[in-house]
Amino acid sequence: MIRKANKDDIKAICFLSNEINAEHHEAMPNTFSALGEIARDADFWLAHMAREESDILLIERRDEIVGMAAVSIPTSLKPSFLKDKKTCHLTIIVVASFARRQGLGKKLIRAVEEHAHENGASEVLLEVMQFNQSAINFYLSMGYGDFSTKLVKPLK
Repeated sequence: MIRKANKDDIKAICFLSNEINAEHHEAMPNTFSALGEIARDADFWLAHMAREESDILLIERRDEIVGMAAVSIPTSLKPSFLKDKKTCHLTIIVVASFARRQGLGKKLIRAVEEHAHENGASEVLLEVMQFNQSAINFYLSMGYGDFSTKLVKPLK
């Protein structure tokens, strides 16, 4: 079952957030912070859920939350050189490590796309780190393609 999160889900949301943070910290320790206590990011996620333009979608299996997708559809003013269209930003998607490779990520991303469509968005935009080849392959298999290239230069 897929549903919208509420504040009572914060412990599971923090668990999933911590899991993906650990994977990213291992690959990019200069960008992603080390793990803290599970509830470290509770205020961040509660604030995300409180924003009118944002939601967290949860996927449950046997009454256990095993995945989440955080989305927002901002309505901010855009420069005139950009087409006037709504974009759904998928800021995080994660399936618990013990529940991966069972089709849950596909169900979750389809739910994100349905949520975006129902809320007037004409596209879903996401960012994936270059080290995460399995995620890149997943998104490509779901019909996502290259949009832009982000570059970074650490300053001394």
